[in-house]
Amino acid sequence: MKALHFTAMLAFCATLAVTGCGENATEKKAGELLEQAQQLFDKGDYVKATAAIDSLRKNFPEALEARKKGLRLYQEAELKRAQGIVERADTALQHVEREYQEMKAQVDKLRETGAATVEQLRAVNLMRVKRDSLKTVFDVECAKIKYIKKKMEE
Repeated sequence: MKALHFTAMLAFCATLAVTGCGENATEKKAGELLEQAQQLFDKGDYVKATAAIDSLRKNFPEALEARKKGLRLYQEAELKRAQGIVERADTALQHVEREYQEMKAQVDKLRETGAATVEQLRAVNLMRVKRDSLKTVFDVECAKIKYIKKKMEE
């Protein structure tokens, strides 16, 4: 009976030792992946950084500390990415808006005299669609930035 009890205790200790070592190895691997994500973030490669964090979250669900740090880095990467998109969309939007207004003014003058061609009217409409699409991208990314900042405060 004592031998059975001793064997059970020995098995329990062995399981505990293996589990403990597994957690350390898991945390180490998760930490390495988090470090890789941080390096990608520092290089400005926000898409790959968020992909690395997604891998960390998927492959190491029990690495809580790495996941917490990864969440913060993920939010920062998404924020930086969205800010970059807003900057580029704003620049493009200003350019397209000027181009659209100039084109529209010319076509409106031609339209008054009945000299506007189908191609010119189509070009104005396509330019307006392009402008509206850029406005949508700009608005969506601004909303995303606002949401991310709100989440980061929580």
